[in-house]
Amino acid sequence: MIVEDHPMYRTGLRMALNYADSGCEVVAEAESVSQAVELLHAKDLGIDLVLLDYYLPDGTGGDVIETAKKAFPDVKILLITGYHLDDSAMSTVEEAIDGYIGKTVKPEELKTCIDALFRDRDSSKAEGVSVTLSSRELQIVRLCVKGLTAQEIADVLNLSKRTVEGHKERIFSKLNCKSTVELVNYAYRNGLAD
Repeated sequence: MIVEDHPMYRTGLRMALNYADSGCEVVAEAESVSQAVELLHAKDLGIDLVLLDYYLPDGTGGDVIETAKKAFPDVKILLITGYHLDDSAMSTVEEAIDGYIGKTVKPEELKTCIDALFRDRDSSKAEGVSVTLSSRELQIVRLCVKGLTAQEIADVLNLSKRTVEGHKERIFSKLNCKSTVELVNYAYRNGLAD
């Protein structure tokens, strides 16, 4: 299911999925929260993936996520947005989404992200790491690679040390790392140390 308010971008997403041979079949499209919620309540669509724009004319992606997870508990949510989400928006949806990418990705990168969403969690995440980390988490990984402490990262990002430590715990969990040293090694092995 594609939830995006711009018709051209919806068409572009459909074409990108076909071009990249993603194996996805678009069974529903919505241009607003209310339309998406109505389609999700139908439940006969068998939706297992939602490509979701965060900012919609009548609400936010957060409203769609809640309905999607209730209607289809195993659904994967890939947030696709052209805007950087602020901390409050990201904290609202971070635990509920399965991935987050920008609208500037190429069709092949979109396919890689989708593949990573459905890949066994124990398999290599090298290709799909961009989909497993939020933009904030990726910032924190890159600052860890530069050798910054949690307090220094907090100062750079204008966050509390406790918030940074919470992000690091989630990053460790997502990437199966037990320490900052392991995280830095992982970042170098998987191209995250830019």
